[in-house]
Amino acid sequence: MRNIFIFIIFISMLFVSLSACQKEDEKLKGLVIESSSVEFGSLQNPEDRELHFRVQINDYGMESEQEYKVRFIIQDAHISDLIATEKIEVPETYKTQLLRNDEARTIVTGGSKEIKKDFTIDEIRKIIEKDEAVIIELYDKNRTIDREVVTTFAENIKPLVKVNPNAKLEHIKLKETNEIDIFSRAISDSNKEQGISYIAYPEYTFSLAEESYFLWVTENNGRIMNTKDTYTIYSLSDSSLKEVKEVIDKK
Repeated sequence: MRNIFIFIIFISMLFVSLSACQKEDEKLKGLVIESSSVEFGSLQNPEDRELHFRVQINDYGMESEQEYKVRFIIQDAHISDLIATEKIEVPETYKTQLLRNDEARTIVTGGSKEIKKDFTIDEIRKIIEKDEAVIIELYDKNRTIDREVVTTFAENIKPLVKVNPNAKLEHIKLKETNEIDIFSRAISDSNKEQGISYIAYPEYTFSLAEESYFLWVTENNGRIMNTKDTYTIYSLSDSSLKEVKEVIDKK
């Protein structure tokens, strides 16, 4: 009887131990991909207009001496169309490595792609955060080691101006040929401004062809901004400023 009791205790302890190991394995597995994100622009470079795909990996949740590669799979057609690819492969091959005292090694890696078509940040953010648009995978040949949906979007470049879409700006209707010519010339002759961190709320809007613009006009200067790119602003030439003001005064 005593031996049966000891056997039961042993079996119970074995199941508890196996359960603890399983939970620990699941915990470690969750630590392989610590975080992942899609980011627009760079805090270090205000001229950056690329999408950056980032992942932070913790070696401690993987097998010892495990070689693996990293890729981002673009599942959303709109995002893949913007960057003209459906997959981003990180060229490096990584190998798990434990540091002294069995400390984990953290790796941050990823890839970047130029945005090749018109876009809005709010639209990209909505797709990334809600539509399971991007998958990050760690893999070894045909075996997937870990994968997760990327749901974090970061905007590293803040727009120069944030306009309420419901705001009522004065819209300049260009009907006459000479007016269209003046505003077309104003756009083509404008110069990109550098180092601008903030701009006041725009006064006017106008449209040419399929594009729309914000317009600022004061006594001494004029500025324009494409409504699809609120991160860049252009200054009007002196001659264009004079002509544009004349058109506005007539309106």
